Amino acid sequence: MTSSDTHAGSRVTSAALVLSGAALFGTIGTAQALGPDVPTPQLAAVRLLLGALLLMLAAVVTGLFSVLSTSLRQAPTWFAGISQVAFNLCFLGAMTEAGVAVGTLVAIGATPILTGLFTRQVSWLWVLATAVAVTGLVLLVVGQLASASPPSAVGILLAFGAAASYATYIVSGNVAAARNLDTQSYLAVAFSISALVAAPLLLCGDVSWVASVDGAALVIYLAVFATLVAYSLFNRGLRGVHSSTASTLALIEPVVAAGLAYALLGETLGLTGLLGAVLILLGLLLIVRSVATTGQTVRRGPQQREAVVR
Repeated sequence: MTSSDTHAGSRVTSAALVLSGAALFGTIGTAQALGPDVPTPQLAAVRLLLGALLLMLAAVVTGLFSVLSTSLRQAPTWFAGISQVAFNLCFLGAMTEAGVAVGTLVAIGATPILTGLFTRQVSWLWVLATAVAVTGLVLLVVGQLASASPPSAVGILLAFGAAASYATYIVSGNVAAARNLDTQSYLAVAFSISALVAAPLLLCGDVSWVASVDGAALVIYLAVFATLVAYSLFNRGLRGVHSSTASTLALIEPVVAAGLAYALLGETLGLTGLLGAVLILLGLLLIVRSVATTGQTVRRGPQQREAVVR
């Protein structure tokens, strides 16, 4: 196997990690809908607190506790931590106000566009793939809007707020990877910052639901699978692909969310929605092809800046 083949395989592996993490993100809305009716701000705060504890424990178990201070001193860690608070509040709120499918579609669908604007790390193939995928998202939304319960304007605004926060998180993660910050220690510190910022929410709302069986099951699922596992996979993938590419790969999330909403929650998609899902998957295939055939890697160097894909 040549060096070029090895690098291509590594890039594809990174893309697969991003896809796996994003697919787990796609289960959040359905888990929330199937769980007990709990206040969104407190759910977000409890998830961040337990997620931070688990990530910190993972850092200790893997012998990375001594390097936590390095991540703490880095600006991307703070941006990631604060953006996670904003994302959780906006995203979980959008799930309630706009519905699982539409809330996820708008929040995640707008992310690659915002990320591309933030970084300007785009290629013609990226533009084509993103355009195809976003067109698919529009069709998915149209299919969902045909249902009896259209989303509210507040829900759509919350979803756009989640998109801006998500884009900030992805760019921060890419910069952290470019600075060679250890993934687990970076996540542990970032989510600890998130938990501290969100902690006051635990004092101004009802959290007694956590002691119930259903409430505990919901929080454990969100903290273990949708936080510890999902973010570990996603951020490890960010070490091998640019933020603009990762944000487009993350469009697998609304496909998973819409599929689960259709299968488990009875939300309607119809032929239009199914066509949209197919277009999203086509866009993702184009992105994976781009990752495999171009020399795309996260540049590491004194300037800590990523290369533009050509």
